[in-house]
Amino acid sequence: MPRRARFIDYFDLQGGVPQISQDDKGLWHIRHGYREDPVEIITHISPKERGVVVIGNVEYEVAKLFEFEGGPCEIQSKKIGGEEYSRG
Repeated sequence: MPRRARFIDYFDLQGGVPQISQDDKGLWHIRHGYREDPVEIITHISPKERGVVVIGNVEYEVAKLFEFEGGPCEIQSKKIGGEEYSRG
């Protein structure tokens, strides 16, 4: 059975853990501020609803992984005419 990811697991995999907050409109803000090019994802879907992924023997929250959540969502958004996520 895989174990739940800890900070060090996220750090080793992608350099850190995003900050997650919810605004007064109910939108979720997932800020990957540890990156060289910080990215903020704004979504109406709760991070808990995004599920988990097992890498090795470690279970990660998908919403906290830019490679699995942020990157693919941004690519799809741009394909249908949307804009990239805010940087900085």
